[in-house]
Amino acid sequence: MNIVNGIPISKGCCKGRIFIIRAENESTIIKSTIKPEEIEPQWNQFFNAVSQVKNDLASLSNSKNPDEKKIFESYMLMLDDQIFINEIKQEFSTKLFNIAYIVFTKYQQAAEQLRATNDDYLKQRADDICDIYGRVTRILNGTARHSFDEVPQNAVILAKNLQPTDAVALEKKKPLAIILEEGGPNSHFAILIRNYNIPAVFGANSILKTARNNEDVIVDGTKGIVIINPDQKTIDEYSEKERKELKESRYYSTLKKQPAKTKDDVPVLLYANISTPEEAETALQNGADGIGLFRTEFLFIKENRFLSEEEQFLEYKKVLQIMKDKPVTIRTLDIGADKVISSTDYKNLHEENPLLGWRGIRFSLDNEAIFITQLRALYRASVYGNLKIMFPMITTCNEVDDILRIVKAVKAELKKEKLSFKEDIPLGVMIETPAAALTSDFLVKKCDFFSIGTNDLTQYSLSVDRDNSHVSDYYNETHPAVLRLINTTVKNAQKHVIPVSVCGEFASRPEGIALLTGMGIREFSMSSSMLPAAKDTLIQFTVAEFQSISKKALNTPTVSKINNLLKRNLCK
Repeated sequence: MNIVNGIPISKGCCKGRIFIIRAENESTIIKSTIKPEEIEPQWNQFFNAVSQVKNDLASLSNSKNPDEKKIFESYMLMLDDQIFINEIKQEFSTKLFNIAYIVFTKYQQAAEQLRATNDDYLKQRADDICDIYGRVTRILNGTARHSFDEVPQNAVILAKNLQPTDAVALEKKKPLAIILEEGGPNSHFAILIRNYNIPAVFGANSILKTARNNEDVIVDGTKGIVIINPDQKTIDEYSEKERKELKESRYYSTLKKQPAKTKDDVPVLLYANISTPEEAETALQNGADGIGLFRTEFLFIKENRFLSEEEQFLEYKKVLQIMKDKPVTIRTLDIGADKVISSTDYKNLHEENPLLGWRGIRFSLDNEAIFITQLRALYRASVYGNLKIMFPMITTCNEVDDILRIVKAVKAELKKEKLSFKEDIPLGVMIETPAAALTSDFLVKKCDFFSIGTNDLTQYSLSVDRDNSHVSDYYNETHPAVLRLINTTVKNAQKHVIPVSVCGEFASRPEGIALLTGMGIREFSMSSSMLPAAKDTLIQFTVAEFQSISKKALNTPTVSKINNLLKRNLCK
């Protein structure tokens, strides 16, 4: 029996037989020198190859599956990226190597640059570039993509890495599970696999060195475990686990349309975090009461530029229309640190410590034209739904004063232009720095709501880079300092009777729900897939029980003792 640990990607357990898809050999890309008179004919070949890939993707993007459609429509935009195409043309005309080789080296360089960042989202976009321009290169090189004709039905697929277009083809083979040596949870391939409800484990390092075709394997997509050639005892244990998970899944499905409430019927609002308007549809399907956090920066990162007012207006309008009368909280740009946009509109700065640098509201206030464009688009879109606007990385009241000054000017400008908008849109701030939490008694007088971002609040409170594996053990939202900062913020919000919510991932976990509900929070925002499980936690306890847990935790000095307290009290 061989046990391999990886990254849990898509929940579920299953037993099956391995089918290995071997990686293609990219070293077959031919490199040759061309003559100047060959430039134009080969450039035409490039555009013909792009057109062929577009035609291939057109059929895929007509899918009724919203995630598939969204991904392949984004691929179409990548193929029309004039900045990237111009870079290819410049290198092609200068170096005089064959076009297939130039395209291959350019997309590999772009992918490596993305993988070198500290942002998981950008790292996974490298796979998208390799997928789409890999197709173009293979056409130019006269080599075929591997076929999935030989893949059997109901197999456990094992590969080094796979692309989103592979997911669509493989889904027709009804795989029991997917195992990859590489890949992460934010890749488009991972999104599609979760959408198909196929258990998956990625990052199973070196598994291809020992695994063989047709070997028995158990895949635990919930814990990120792969067990090759399991013994009978393990098989029996996982068979029972499969039955329990199926029962749990059916139970969670019944909770999706039920309102969230505690055991003693106190109502709680559960919102969804999204990065694109299309994700709002999924949020509704999972029973979201609204959108608690729309991360607008990912619209800009995807295009690698600052969107125009009209482009932003259409995106915000779309999500508001999808959600109808349900509240939608849209956060203004939170770029900076590891979320970078390479644009000629501003100069990217090299910062020694970017997490403590030019990010969030600091960037927006220093780039008023970009900020004003976003605010104009948001206010214009406000007539299409129930909009709230939120500002990130606040540390001082002066920042809020500057925001309100700019908002006032934007509203006056829109009135002068006779453009429709809602006058009284609630304006809120994110409490994600110790400075904001400790001065929340001042901030509360200048805004309409608070949203506590526990991810960054924990990071800044404990001086821990959450992406640094050397100190990851120090990152813990149940640290007494973090809990006390949250409690201080909640008390100040309650004193001045303004809503306060939590939009960090802490809000989706049982221990987070228990502590935060006990402190008095009644609004949470999380990944939409976690909403049914959050409802399940809430309905098992009364508010008094949550309050008792929180009170004890706030008076406990260490993380280990707090976690033991939570384990004892949350086991029902």
